[in-house]
Amino acid sequence: MYSLKAYLTRNLLITLTCAMALLLYLLFQGIQILTQDFVASRLQHDTDSLISALEPQVDGTWSLNADRLPNVYHRVNSGHYFAIQIGEQQLRSRSLFDHAVTLPSLKVGEQQQATQYVGQEHWLMLSQTIVKNGQSIRLWVTEDISSLEQTQLRFLGFATTMVLLTILILLFAQHQLLKRGFKPLEKIPEAIRQMRLQGREIDTQQTPSEITPLIAEIDRLVNQLGQRVQRSRNALGNLAHEMKRPLQGLQSYLDSQAPEQRHEGSKVLAELHHIIERELKRTKIVGLSTPGRFTVLNDDLSPLIQVMQRIYPHRRISCHYDKDLVMPFDRDDLLELLGNLLDNACKHGHKHIELCIMQQSVPNPGYGIIASDDGEGVSDAAMSIIVERGIRLDESIQGHGLGLSICKDIVDSYQGELHFNHAKQGGLEAKVFLPLPN
Repeated sequence: MYSLKAYLTRNLLITLTCAMALLLYLLFQGIQILTQDFVASRLQHDTDSLISALEPQVDGTWSLNADRLPNVYHRVNSGHYFAIQIGEQQLRSRSLFDHAVTLPSLKVGEQQQATQYVGQEHWLMLSQTIVKNGQSIRLWVTEDISSLEQTQLRFLGFATTMVLLTILILLFAQHQLLKRGFKPLEKIPEAIRQMRLQGREIDTQQTPSEITPLIAEIDRLVNQLGQRVQRSRNALGNLAHEMKRPLQGLQSYLDSQAPEQRHEGSKVLAELHHIIERELKRTKIVGLSTPGRFTVLNDDLSPLIQVMQRIYPHRRISCHYDKDLVMPFDRDDLLELLGNLLDNACKHGHKHIELCIMQQSVPNPGYGIIASDDGEGVSDAAMSIIVERGIRLDESIQGHGLGLSICKDIVDSYQGELHFNHAKQGGLEAKVFLPLPN
């Protein structure tokens, strides 16, 4: 299982990081190009100044008019340098001091731009060859751009900080948007609980349209499951009813047989009648099926008691429970559990049957159910057999056996406990503990 919020945040972070990194790279490359173009244009301007400052001498040599040169060329290691090659004569800026320079060989009108690291300086060099007064002249002009590159790096650091801050702001904004967007989904679990508890339909008008199909499918599956369970129970009841007629015919046939044969056949028929009656009672106990719904005792227990009173009209059933108690267990399971406990108590009790249901917090949080009768009870030996054997041999014990295996299965499915004791009224007391569901 994964978090959709975490998934969206992680993907947004990756996307923003990649996009911002690409943006920073393009920004840095653009700044470098703009810087070099700016310096190159300045070097071109200085080259034009040098060309205009060149003056031929009567002896065939060339000189530079110092008054027309910028002062940066007169300071040693100023970061601005030039060299001019005219035949065998070379003119150099004072800033070059004793640094040896080799001018590239270029054709007339050809221009070249290059960079070179010299010591701690980074030179951007502009070279070209011209013709002045019929003489071929090679010019080399350079400028140290390391200080500009330091400024670029500081700007890049500032831009990176702003990008990281922007990413954090965007992530925070997305977190708030996701929190607000997912807020309607927080109501869905409670709506589903209400559907289980009281059978209410989920209001799709208050939920996002993206999950409306999911809610509709859940509701459809719940209804479909309920219909299937109800059909199964109806089929079971119909089968039990239909079996009565052939069994009656079989009973008539046995009555015409010899006493020995009639005795054995009657035992088998009695067992079949016993099973049929039990299944019919189970279908009456549970009633309509609503799978997954919680058990509201004040609403669901009364019909069960009425069914038991009709089946056992000479028994008086006393129930003790909180009228507002809602048990967070499947309604069908709990009604079948209570119905079988009451059926056993009513069958073997004399007059008074008592049912107590309470919620408890110590020693373990959960719900307790106690069903007791005023019948004959069972011996200590039989009691130990019931407990130890998990109530699988219950029908071999006189007086208490019908449905206890079903009760045990239901209790075990909820990781609960089922125990038997002697009741204060003299009969059997069945104690059930169902822990709170996780």
